[in-house]
Amino acid sequence: MKNKGRLSALLYVILGIIIFSIILIVMPLILIAGITSLWFYTKKKPDSKRRNYAIVAIAVGLIGTSILGFSITHASNSLKNTEQVEPNAVISSTTKETNPQAKYSSSQSQNKNLRKANLAISQLEKDTNPINLEKARVAIKQIKNDKDRQLLQKRFIHLEQDMYTEEAKKITEELELTKTKSLIESARQKVTLITDASQRKAFTDRIDLVNKAIEEEMQEATINNAESAVKQLEASQIRDHIANAQNKVNLVTNSERRTSLTNRINTVISTIDLREVQERETQSTTAQQFAQAPSTSNTYYANCTAMRNANAAPIQQGQPGYSAHLDRDHDGWACE
Repeated sequence: MKNKGRLSALLYVILGIIIFSIILIVMPLILIAGITSLWFYTKKKPDSKRRNYAIVAIAVGLIGTSILGFSITHASNSLKNTEQVEPNAVISSTTKETNPQAKYSSSQSQNKNLRKANLAISQLEKDTNPINLEKARVAIKQIKNDKDRQLLQKRFIHLEQDMYTEEAKKITEELELTKTKSLIESARQKVTLITDASQRKAFTDRIDLVNKAIEEEMQEATINNAESAVKQLEASQIRDHIANAQNKVNLVTNSERRTSLTNRINTVISTIDLREVQERETQSTTAQQFAQAPSTSNTYYANCTAMRNANAAPIQQGQPGYSAHLDRDHDGWACE
């Protein structure tokens, strides 16, 4: 009997839930029917009693619809949360499965890069040249393990410095042999790449010594050119040669030699100036002497008629044919 009573109570509860669910489901219909009835019994066929029933139906339908909507929304959110949790669980499981594989791939890649870098360093040790140097540099940059990269970098720097030292040695020896000024800048650039201070200083001193010798040779050639130009000026004593000699003397950096050559040019200029003054004075004296010299010609006219017949009248005093007896007014002109 006791079990039968419990079963009956359970059936009543289930029946109540079913009835309540049905009522909730029809609530939107009750709400619509109440709104329609309210309109009908207010506008079409006014009836205050039935209109009040319609208002009650609207209130009940509105409450029931709200409860139904809340229940549906809650159920939908619960379903979404369940759907979201399940994919996350799948993704998490997949990630856990793939992580070991990713770590293995990364390890394989690092081992490959390490072998490649070691091979590049070995090749650089066999043949140290700029191409192999750059290949080794790029390969070392691919190593992510700090310890491995530092060990390889140490070997690389040693080989790099050996190459720079050898290049500096070759170009310095070539510079000492040829004494070509255009090689000086290239040699200095090679030397700056050497990190060892003592080696760098030794190469720099050798380059400076060659540079000094080249400058001395160039200056000696400049002095010789200036000397030749001054000697030519001294020999020719021509004013037009002064500018050429002066320009070449100005290129001489040795102040003592430049002063000496400039003094010699000034001496020549003074000599030329003096000679030109003397020449002008001589020309002036000669012209005056010629103008004042008495006429030594044998031309003679007995009278003015003879002079006019000879188409020589008048004749100025001092000119051939002038005679005092023909200059009657004594104004220096005969037969005027």
